[in-house]
Amino acid sequence: MNDTKTKRIGKLISIQDSLVKARFYDDVIMGETAEIAVDGKLLQAEVLQISADPKNADAGIVEMQVFEDLTGAQIGDAVEFSGTPLSVLLGPGLLTSIWDGLQNALYPLGKQDPYLKPGMKAPALDEEQLWDFTPFVKPGDKVVGGDAIGSVPEGRFEHKILVPFNFGKCQVKQIIEKSSVNITQIVATVIDEHQKSHDLKLVFRQAVKTPIPFKERAIPKKTISTGVRVIDLLAPVSYGGTVGNPGPFGAGKTVLQHALCKYALADIIIMAACGERAGEAVEVFKDFAELDDPSTGESLMNRMCIFGNTSSMPVAAREASVFIALTVGEYYRYLGFNVILLADSTSRWAQALRERSGRQGDIPGPEAFPMDIPDQIKGMYQRAGADSGSGGSLTFIGTVSPAGGNFQEPVTQATMDSTGGFWGLSQDRADAKKYPAIDPLSYTTSVYDSFISYADREKMLQTLHESNAIDQTISTIGLKKVPTDKYVVFQKGLTIDFCVLQQNAFHDLDACTRPERLKIINTAVQNLIDTPINFNAEGKDDEQLKEMIKTKFDELRQWWKDWNSTAKNEEQLAALPAKIEEFVLQEEYAL
Repeated sequence: MNDTKTKRIGKLISIQDSLVKARFYDDVIMGETAEIAVDGKLLQAEVLQISADPKNADAGIVEMQVFEDLTGAQIGDAVEFSGTPLSVLLGPGLLTSIWDGLQNALYPLGKQDPYLKPGMKAPALDEEQLWDFTPFVKPGDKVVGGDAIGSVPEGRFEHKILVPFNFGKCQVKQIIEKSSVNITQIVATVIDEHQKSHDLKLVFRQAVKTPIPFKERAIPKKTISTGVRVIDLLAPVSYGGTVGNPGPFGAGKTVLQHALCKYALADIIIMAACGERAGEAVEVFKDFAELDDPSTGESLMNRMCIFGNTSSMPVAAREASVFIALTVGEYYRYLGFNVILLADSTSRWAQALRERSGRQGDIPGPEAFPMDIPDQIKGMYQRAGADSGSGGSLTFIGTVSPAGGNFQEPVTQATMDSTGGFWGLSQDRADAKKYPAIDPLSYTTSVYDSFISYADREKMLQTLHESNAIDQTISTIGLKKVPTDKYVVFQKGLTIDFCVLQQNAFHDLDACTRPERLKIINTAVQNLIDTPINFNAEGKDDEQLKEMIKTKFDELRQWWKDWNSTAKNEEQLAALPAKIEEFVLQEEYAL
């Protein structure tokens, strides 16, 4: 939609890591991108500030952040301004793709050179692949930005071809008939209200810091089945919801993300590795290409796209990767799909903002983060949501990596204030091999509906809290001081923790628990919580009685753990409530 313009050129006058300044003589636009010529390479940058040049009344000074390594840059290097903001290419072919933080396709980059270097570029989408286009409109029809002019099949999805969102009212001048085309070919021509003609293709560019509008924004209500019991029971998330997932290193964030990618019931999964460690990103690229989607039996990548911007890449690109991934998610939401965006980790994205803010000389906030970091984090999560107009949703799950596992630091606190759900990972639980290490007793909340009633959720949490308090008492003053009835409550809490909240992500059956199975488990749990258990104390002193109680609960826990990994058919599933019923009545039961 942009006309060809005379080149607008500037020259570098200052270089400070990824922050540079350039002198220019033409008009420059806030937020537009630019390319800096360094040793024959073109490095992408974004305009942050524009000011007058105190030494030259005819010139101005522009401050930019550079998204690539500036090694070799010198004062006087040329800068060319593009006139367009940082944008992402949207259209068919996004699924199955893996990009860097600027939407350069990584596999084509790897074919150019196995060692990625600054300035390397590759088309975001395959320009040779043919798509079977079916038109929806005809010449003379009226359209506006966001209207569908046709569709192409993309895997098992119908991918609608949209008029770019920044277009106003237009009339279709011409459109091709049903045929196979690639993304470089023109499929339609429209005329705007100023009688200006625009050619449309299967793809278009969208500014990443301008949110794609909702058709009709709605309150997230429908609960997502993630397959993870502790989440679906105690800290659920709805389609279009937001979740913060903080945890120290080694607490299992990556394994939890993998489980969500495989088992969360969503149409499309987007992973934004906005600063995760290179080894973790390589594992994602390698593993996900080989994984099968449990829902379809096809490759998991058929409903995924990945942005791989590791912590070894320039920090400025971390910010770009988050906004690009968000825009892709909004695009698929507008098309009517349920999308889950996993960002790992927003802490490193915030660190990039901190470094940039420091170089710009801004007044620092807590721990040197920008003063407006809470607003920036809130603005990012606000782009998630459900769209009743399109029927789609964008669920944003942001991983946070607080230094030392300190949940009081600014990014974690701002995330807690900005999200509807919070999955706090515990180092203690991880060290004890209790996975997933989401701690239900601290920093774990949700405003969304669960598959079980709110009362059942609260009762389960109350039992866990009481059991934990009794455990602390036992550790402090010893088992003898704990009444038998309280010891039974303690054992009930241990059973819920061990058999329900802990889950084996590497076992085909136990890795995923759907709502039907979850409700069976909840029935058993509520019976265990509600029913007083009268153990036979005849002929036993306090120590012997408690040892007997522990033994019986140990046997129950082992049976239940085996049930988690073996029960498949209706009869086997029904065995759990029956087993608990017999246990609370202290009667013999055999599977």
